[in-house]
Order: sequence, then structure tokens, then C-alpha cells
Amino acid sequence: MDLPEKPHARQSNTLKVLDCDVHPYVKDGVKSVFPYMPNAWKQRFIRKNAQVGSHARPLKYEHPNGSVNRLDARPPCGGISGSDPHFLVQDLLVKNGIEGAVLNCLQTGALCSALAGTDESVVLCSAFNDFLIDQWLPVDKRLKLAMSVPSQDPQAAAAEIRRIGKHGQIVAVSLPLLNILMGNRYYWPIYEAAQEAQLPILVHVTGPDSVYHGVPMSAGGIPDSYVERYVTLNQAGESSVNSLVFSGTLEKFPRLKFIFVEYGFLWLLPLLWRMDRTWRQLRHEVPWVKKSPVEYVHDQIRFSTQPIDEPSNPKDLDTLIELMGFDQLCFSTDYPHWDNDMPGQSLRGLPAAQREKIFWDNALNLFRMR
Repeated sequence: MDLPEKPHARQSNTLKVLDCDVHPYVKDGVKSVFPYMPNAWKQRFIRKNAQVGSHARPLKYEHPNGSVNRLDARPPCGGISGSDPHFLVQDLLVKNGIEGAVLNCLQTGALCSALAGTDESVVLCSAFNDFLIDQWLPVDKRLKLAMSVPSQDPQAAAAEIRRIGKHGQIVAVSLPLLNILMGNRYYWPIYEAAQEAQLPILVHVTGPDSVYHGVPMSAGGIPDSYVERYVTLNQAGESSVNSLVFSGTLEKFPRLKFIFVEYGFLWLLPLLWRMDRTWRQLRHEVPWVKKSPVEYVHDQIRFSTQPIDEPSNPKDLDTLIELMGFDQLCFSTDYPHWDNDMPGQSLRGLPAAQREKIFWDNALNLFRMR
């Protein structure tokens, strides 16, 4: 049974906020989702002593301060930050006047992209989704879910969308990326099901990126430190936008929307300029691309604000966002991670009407909010 909706902290004259990137953590990992899977699979994971407490990264990619998650966001009941939905509601939503938060479980994303076998990923994905639907969404109506799909099996991913995609608090499909460009027809069954369900595709760095074979890798070679890897993660976002346009995928699925989360966004301008110039010169190679790349991206792709790359002169950032277009961005905190951005600290130099677009309107128009 749904609990009564908590009163909002926001007053009528303050900025409305919809946070499009919040990370719930399942406290005991795979063990917690055992009740949501067949017993035979439960016994398999018990025999394997399956864990998902970390992303099993090499030492050189571990956070130099010891934790990707904020230590001050740990719940009073114990466990890692982001593992208690009741505390998360108070610590994030109530304290910051946030009226909606899109939950995206990175544990599921890591398992579905690299840390589990194909069949295992299908079972684990459904179990984690059902756990979050059962244990998190009833806590507060402001909590929404980007359901995860097992990207190693596109047909199973499409079936998962059709199984739970009609749930009233599911607002997006979180697609863990493989080392297959997003425009490749490999993903088309997933896109077809998402478009059918009127759910946007949410793409997010999942943890194994640039670490394991089979997931997006940094261009040119293997990074040598946490900092180096962190800075280059946006490369997968650039390649994916380029692929979605020139493959004709956006033309094939005209009602499907995408949002790139935690890839940054300032790289978009030079990318679009180059894509548009090259398309105009060589459009005969891709006749299925019927509009300018700028138009496709404007109509179908959005980007989260976090992490915000801030130049020394804050006005330069405002200018770049204006050039990019105020309707391209959706606010996100990335709670409970160390580099999160809170509403009161973010994009304060923009006009009030433009902040309202970024913090509320754009996400409201993107996600299937009911």
C-alpha cells in the first residue's frame, strides 16, 4: 500500500526542482533481491557467493579519498549512502525542496553491462527492478524509477520494458551501454519497446566503463588513474550522440527521447557544429538522415547538468548554455556521490525563467510523469 505523500518543503515562490539523477543503493546487494527471483537462480548466486558491493575496479581506479559516495549522506540505520529510502527523502528531497527524483540504480547497470553473464543479467535486472518497485517507490510519490534493462540481451530487455513499463512511477528506461554504438540496430528492439511505452532512454556511466572488455572504453588507450578515467568518461556520450544521428536511429524512432546523464554537456556545441558541417558536405552518404543533426538533437536528446564544468568566468558558462539552448538541459544532483550539485548552488547566474526550464520544465516534458 502506498504511504501518504510527504508535504513538500518548496514554497510557491521558489524554484521548482525535478532531479533527474539520484542513485539508490541496495544495502546487501544480490542477497537483498533473492526474494524477487526463482529459487534455482537464488541457489546459483549463493553457490557463487555473488556480491555487488563494489564495481570490483582495479586499485588505480578507486576513489583517491576512499569513497565515491558522500560519507555525510550515510543513513542513521547504517549502510552505505543512498541505501535507505526514508533517509534519502529527508536528506535530499525535503532539505532541498525537490519535488521529484528519478532513481537510477548503478548496481543494476554494472551487472547488466559487464559484471554478470547474459542469462544472469536478465534475472538480476528483473529482481533489482522488482525490489526497487516494492521497497522504494511506495515510500514517497516523489520517487520515480528509471527501470534498468539487461542490455546484453535486447529481446529480454524489450520484454522487461513491456513487463513493468506501465507502472505509474516508472518514468524512463536506464540502458547500460556496451561497446556497441547506440545507433547500431542491435539496440532497436529496446528502442521499439521504449517508444511503445512512451519512456525515454536514460544513459548513464555505470562503473565498469573503461575498465572491462565489452563496455565503452576511453579513446586512445587505458587511463592510468581515477582522475584520468573520470575526465575521459564523456567520450562515450559524444560517440553515442554522433551514432544515434548518423545511423538514422533518431529518424527511425521519431517519438523516442534520450537523456545523457553524468556525461557533462559542454562538449555538445563543438560536436554539433562538426556534425552539421560534415552532414551538409557529405549528406549523400547518409540519405536516411533527413534533417540537420542540430534539429535531431534539439528534438530528441537532452543532457543532465551534472557534472557542471565551470570556467573561471561564470558568465562564460551562461553564454555557452545560451548557445546550446536552454531547453537541452535537465537538472540533476547525482546524489549521493562526492561531486553532486545541489539546487541552491547550481546555475545561479541564469535568468529565473531559464532556470525554471532547466530545473523543472524540461524534465517534466521528457519523462513520462503521471
